[in-house]
Amino acid sequence: MMSNSCLIFLSILYMPFVLPTAAAQEATEHIPYKVLPAQPGELCTICGVPLTDQDVALQVRGRRVPLNRSMVDSFLASEEKYFAMKQPRGALFSEEMTDQPGVSLGGISAGWFLFGCYILVALIFSGLSGYAAVSKGLPPIQYFFIGLVFSVLGYIYVLTRPAVSKKGEIPDGLVKVPTTSAPVACSRCGYGNHPAANVCAGCGGKLQPMVQSEVARAM
Repeated sequence: MMSNSCLIFLSILYMPFVLPTAAAQEATEHIPYKVLPAQPGELCTICGVPLTDQDVALQVRGRRVPLNRSMVDSFLASEEKYFAMKQPRGALFSEEMTDQPGVSLGGISAGWFLFGCYILVALIFSGLSGYAAVSKGLPPIQYFFIGLVFSVLGYIYVLTRPAVSKKGEIPDGLVKVPTTSAPVACSRCGYGNHPAANVCAGCGGKLQPMVQSEVARAM
């Protein structure tokens, strides 16, 4: 049987191995996140010091946050500040510690979401404003930007503008697309018409169609 002195000596030798383990377990009990062992080559998120096998890494919202064991309390005291260091650098997408799990990789602030919706609506009404301006014979670029800045109000403003071109008249800046590659000249004015035309588009005189029109064939 071992003497009491031997038991005391062995207890002293064994104590350094027991205390750190017990202290480590007690130190991580208050952490609300999953605690993982640190990996070689990792740096502390807070102080940037290389970690050892005695340090830890917290799994926060699906991201690994390596920490020096002495910095765990500092991280928990300012989670938002230090967790932001692990987020992707982007103006639109961001994560909050209070977000529900499952949206951590696709979070977007309400302000940026509303701004994006405004830009999308503004682009739609800017296109409509430019189209309305062309149909009225107005400068399209000017009214395009009016619709882009003022959105639906800009579009309504364009609709209330008086038309410059007459109804049925091709607005300035637009050209008539040719309807045939083999026009037939009018015997009166020489204007080139479609071979199936019954009336000259230049002088309005009667024409003898050379071929049957596609409309007549469909009927």
